Amino acid sequence: MQVVPRIAIERMRPEDIPAVQVIEREIFLSPWPRNAYATELAQNRQASYIVLREDGELVGYAGLWKVVHEAHVTTIGVRGREQGKGYGKTLFAALIQRSYDLGARWMTLEVRAGNDNAVRLYEWFGFKSIGRRRGYYTDNGEDAVIMWSDSIHAPAFKRRFLDIFRGIDVPGIGTAPSAEYPL
Repeated sequence: MQVVPRIAIERMRPEDIPAVQVIEREIFLSPWPRNAYATELAQNRQASYIVLREDGELVGYAGLWKVVHEAHVTTIGVRGREQGKGYGKTLFAALIQRSYDLGARWMTLEVRAGNDNAVRLYEWFGFKSIGRRRGYYTDNGEDAVIMWSDSIHAPAFKRRFLDIFRGIDVPGIGTAPSAEYPL
């Protein structure tokens, strides 16, 4: 008998920060400063951060800022040994769902130009590269690719998202947005 791991999305809590920082140090050249997540959780009203747990162990996290009508993805990460299992897709879908819940109209993010897997994931969700920030990453001078969604309420974007969303059965991800275009 094979045991299927239980995964779930939850809001990030202060006690999650040490595990998030372990993952950050593992997968990023320049992890966020030690107090950044604590400040985000305690003081930034525009911030929304989530974690992904597998059998109770934190294996990924993600966050966004909702500013006016835009949801800006601030970070997303999955523990190295857990990559390739669809956890990044699950976290990103949860961020898009959260953007619907927050009343955003668009989403944007920056991604390292050399992170082909992430770029392909975002494109699969319907994001488009609209520019570059030269030398954006101070650790090695790598460019950032700026990516935007169409309106997340546009019928084509929403259909694509709903097709992806329906294939993700993870507690805590939220309820699928209405297929209707908002008035």
